[in-house]
Amino acid sequence: MYACSVFAAEYEFKAPITKSQWVMAEQTRLVCRLVHEIPDYGKISFRSEASKNRNLFFNMIPTLESKNSYDVDVRAIAPNYRPGVPDNHLTVMKNYKYFSGELTDQNAWTLTSALDRGNNLGFFFNDWFYQNQPVQVTVSAINFKKNFKLFTECMNNLLPYSFEDVAFTVITFDEDTSDLTQESKNRLDRLITYLTYDPGVKELVIDSYSDSFGTTEQSRETSAQRANLISSYIEQSNIPKEKIIKNAYGEKEHIASNATLAGRNVNRRVVITVKRDLTSANTYKYDNTKELGSYGTDGVSDRSADSEEDINRGDITSKQEANRKQNSAVVLDSSRARPSTNEMNSQAARDSNLPDLSK
Repeated sequence: MYACSVFAAEYEFKAPITKSQWVMAEQTRLVCRLVHEIPDYGKISFRSEASKNRNLFFNMIPTLESKNSYDVDVRAIAPNYRPGVPDNHLTVMKNYKYFSGELTDQNAWTLTSALDRGNNLGFFFNDWFYQNQPVQVTVSAINFKKNFKLFTECMNNLLPYSFEDVAFTVITFDEDTSDLTQESKNRLDRLITYLTYDPGVKELVIDSYSDSFGTTEQSRETSAQRANLISSYIEQSNIPKEKIIKNAYGEKEHIASNATLAGRNVNRRVVITVKRDLTSANTYKYDNTKELGSYGTDGVSDRSADSEEDINRGDITSKQEANRKQNSAVVLDSSRARPSTNEMNSQAARDSNLPDLSK
């Protein structure tokens, strides 16, 4: 038996015909959101996000969070000008305590199809706020079609990759050079395109490593040159310098044997880690000269003298961490400044499956 499929609803919430509005609340290359307000109840929304795969999310968001879990019977309801047409059960949506109900992919598309055909949507459930009495929330199809067209146009313009696809970007170099290969430029172009549209990006950490050929000083200088090259390339797209942290590790932290050509090719790498602000603060700015120790005139922090133990313990010392907390009140969504060995080894393979926007 579906929720409230037998008993008539004691309470019904719906927007009057004259106030049935579908609004494009967000319309960027990262997210599209179509929202319908429901007076005295909350709102519902359809959302699609930048990704390698087309996605669609439906959310039912009450003003008051639910204090219990319950099932919602979702039905297509014929409009008043089609009397006698029975309701059509579409799906059951799970609502969890303190979380709004969500439908994804095919179930979400089924709802848009019903609305596109002129049907209203009915959501039937027992609401905790009304002592578990039957409640009906009705969403009108009026004004849906033209706004859904805008929504689908927005979807077609979403970037074909997400934050997770660019959070760790690995760049490799030919031996004894600091020249970017075309493949490396393509990866950087993809990253830069993403950065252009995501105001939540607060920090880019560029970690540069070399193989063990040459002297320690040569390795440090080479890794510093590569870090500066990557930074300059990114800055050409108006990414603020204060968002970029550069570390040169030299031959430290190799992830493969330097005794083989294949191993050296992997060790000659720059890893770009993107961090996002999880708060809504827009005042984030810090003085990176207070955080990462000694800098040369090239602005690259020399980490080649650090011990392997210090490096593995974290990208900044406890004293530097205290400085960070003192100078910044935001929360970053990456607890590590460098990916694991497995992540670095597999990133290039994942990158090759993503669209190349530079062509």
